Amino acid sequence: MLKKVPVSSMDYSMTSSPRISRREWRNVLLYALLIILLTSLPSVLGYVQQGSQWAFSGFLFGADDGYSYIAKMRLGARGILDFYLFYTPEPHNSAALIFLPYILPGWLVGRFVGDHDPSLVPALTLMFHAMRVVFDALLIVVLYRFIAIFLRAPRTRFVALLLATVGGGLGWLLLVAGAEPPEFLIPEGFSFLILLGLPHLALARAALLGGLILVISQDHGRRQVLDTRKSVLAALCWWVVGLAVPFYLAIVYVILGMWGLMAWIMTRRFPLRLAVNGGLAAALTLPLFLYYSLVFSTNSVFGAWSAQNILKSPPPLNYIFAYGLLVVLAIVGGRVLFRLKSSSQLEGRALLLWPLVVPFLVYLPMISVQRRLAEAIIVPLAILVAAGLRVMGRSPRWRRARVLALVLMCSASVIFWLFTLVGTMQQTQPLYQPLAEVRALNWLNDHAPADSVVLAANDTGNVLPAFTNLRPYVGHGPETLRADEKRAVAADFFGGNLDEAARQALYDAYNIRYIIYGPLEQALMGNAATTPMWIDDALRVYEEDGYAIFERQ
Repeated sequence: MLKKVPVSSMDYSMTSSPRISRREWRNVLLYALLIILLTSLPSVLGYVQQGSQWAFSGFLFGADDGYSYIAKMRLGARGILDFYLFYTPEPHNSAALIFLPYILPGWLVGRFVGDHDPSLVPALTLMFHAMRVVFDALLIVVLYRFIAIFLRAPRTRFVALLLATVGGGLGWLLLVAGAEPPEFLIPEGFSFLILLGLPHLALARAALLGGLILVISQDHGRRQVLDTRKSVLAALCWWVVGLAVPFYLAIVYVILGMWGLMAWIMTRRFPLRLAVNGGLAAALTLPLFLYYSLVFSTNSVFGAWSAQNILKSPPPLNYIFAYGLLVVLAIVGGRVLFRLKSSSQLEGRALLLWPLVVPFLVYLPMISVQRRLAEAIIVPLAILVAAGLRVMGRSPRWRRARVLALVLMCSASVIFWLFTLVGTMQQTQPLYQPLAEVRALNWLNDHAPADSVVLAANDTGNVLPAFTNLRPYVGHGPETLRADEKRAVAADFFGGNLDEAARQALYDAYNIRYIIYGPLEQALMGNAATTPMWIDDALRVYEEDGYAIFERQ
């Protein structure tokens, strides 16, 4: 049994303006530096591994999305601030305020490096990593400030920070059954993947928590209910959330609604101050939410993009492996943290109960991106778990149990980090790209009109918009309309299964001007010694090191 410790001795009383010493901040910054160094090490190793034949992509996982981020930055480098789906050949209108956290830094890089300069992609990748470093540091600092509202003891706060950044569960055991652990799959539900390579999600989470901090930080001694300044600042934070990840605005609204309901139930009175200040901050973000709703409902291509962006939740058992240990300790910690009589403190602590609704949200049948609704759940869990670990007895046996629990809860992040190290030692696509392909794409970018449509294998098409100003026929799951259908058509084209009439119909339907024929396309044909059926459909304009480019006149 756990040794019972009086709540007062645990130093857990809540304050909306917590005292954080300089020593604490110094330790937090040192921790942030350590995390940044550890998450940067695999990338450094990847660049060191580059040779005369391979170029490191700069990404450690999800390279297909990584190249799309560089391509979005390339839009900005070209001076294009309105986003359009360059991974699909269908003509459509562009829209403002989408993917700005990538487009704007790309615009900045573009003031110094031209869009036909071969050094543009390395420059954009360097900017990507600079964003990752800055936003990771910002997230860690905001996390600690958020944690400090609920926990007063510095050591307990730091344990919560550790769990909020690298915490997880035993999902890696699912690898034995051939299943993907949630910790490796769902950045929204944890933090390590975000810190490792998703800077826009780090920015969004920091801004989401920053807004919550401002709403919590209400002076309950004031007679005036409305704190306009903090509500406006919270709204500005949540505008950043919406600009980084539009869908997260809905998550902000859900968290606020759940928080208000839980506070009402726990205090047995309507949380007027929370409703007024949180409601005003949310209301000020509604124009942005309505704008996105209008764009995706009136632009048929954007609507189709949203509809086919399917991120279903894994089976419940997978979540149990990933969160089971965390939940058990969170229940223990919750018993301590909610043993308070002050209604104002209970109102604030009610925010920590948002994990109670997440198991229902991640299986809502009408939501195509179910697992994204777990955004930031690791943060309240980390706070509750840290409190739970603190109430364990002080004997050597319990100290060893705490250490073991922490090791187990951080094991998934350590294992994934080791996987990235191993991955960067293997010079294979998509983490690496053949320099021969890079040269071919650079040539094509110099000679082809911008936004020309290129027919290639899916994986070649994925890289194409990052290195050129052109658009692939197929190249990215969600961002290519009917991607599965187009992958099959491309495979039939290069496999020699389309007759002349079918090929001509394909060219005409999508205004295809260029065809890339490299190792990936040759693999689709199966027999590289066979002359492709389409060889006379276009003029060979480039050939070097196994890569050929054809242009249709």
